[in-house]
Amino acid sequence: MTQAAAHYKCPCCGASLTFGSQSQQMDCASCGNSFPLEAIQQAAEIDVQNTTDEQMNWQFASHSDFDEAESAHLKTYRCQNCGSEIVADETTAATECVYCGSPSILPGVLSGAYRPDAVIPFQKSKKEAMDALRNHCKGKKLLPKTFMSDNQIEKITGVYEPFWLFQADAEGDCTFNCTRVSARRQGQYEVINTAHFLVRRGGGMSFKQVPVDASTKMDDTLMESIEPYDSDKADDFNIGYLSGYQAQRHDVAAADCQPRANERVRESVLSTLQSTVIGYSSVVPVNTQVQLRHGQVRQVLMPVWLLNTRWQGKTYTFAMNGQTGQFVGDLLGITAAAYGIAYLLFTMGVL
Repeated sequence: MTQAAAHYKCPCCGASLTFGSQSQQMDCASCGNSFPLEAIQQAAEIDVQNTTDEQMNWQFASHSDFDEAESAHLKTYRCQNCGSEIVADETTAATECVYCGSPSILPGVLSGAYRPDAVIPFQKSKKEAMDALRNHCKGKKLLPKTFMSDNQIEKITGVYEPFWLFQADAEGDCTFNCTRVSARRQGQYEVINTAHFLVRRGGGMSFKQVPVDASTKMDDTLMESIEPYDSDKADDFNIGYLSGYQAQRHDVAAADCQPRANERVRESVLSTLQSTVIGYSSVVPVNTQVQLRHGQVRQVLMPVWLLNTRWQGKTYTFAMNGQTGQFVGDLLGITAAAYGIAYLLFTMGVL
């Protein structure tokens, strides 16, 4: 049976409500009112109780045009605003109805083991993300005009990306091969002396938040490039935060993310201890030992503004940290291709 997607309506005018990055409340774009998240959820629960019998009468055909392999990874939901069906894959937790545009939170996707422990709400608005993209592309005269069109920039989307956060106390023991080089004149010769040292450093440090992307749909390098997030500002998970945004549940287990977390901790320990080895001409790490204590893992949804655009058969991705505004995007491939086309047209006498 098709499940109903959660959808919050304005008590004043009935329009769709979305979670506001500025107000930190549920905002109505139609009448301009804002409401506390808890109050809107209480109102929605009352509304659900009043319409339960009506919802029980809905019947949908079970026929599907997808084959068994596709159907196993697809879910069907009903939009609470217009009644049309929403088809999404099994990891999509929040989206919008393609027919009426209403934000919809898909039930059950983030339940059980998939329920996040916390969520970092959006602090940066869509307008701020669009402005950041324009500034990022500003001055790039070779960018195609279609790429910088308002219609293209409007496609930037707010997505809650699943992460595993690793927390632990670490004890590090690192050994370095170091040299100290000196030179002196001896007659007509320059004599260079190289002294070799074996330097050892050890110490303890705590890691409060070591994030590892928990979704195969997002490039891990891209997600790490828009860090850091301030996990101290994470709130207990509440599905109301997802309204107006897209969201995914994790499809990579914490155990599978552990090697990357260990690597990041090891790199941080090595970098910190190596920074204390000073006064040498060269410092080369030889051995790094790290022991972890009090290790804990939790899953958190983090806010990302995302735009994927295709040009010349390639996909270019731009992302912005929805909490801090850190923005990344590679324009080298686009500008290089545009330059090559312009040069070709010039040599042909077209330009």
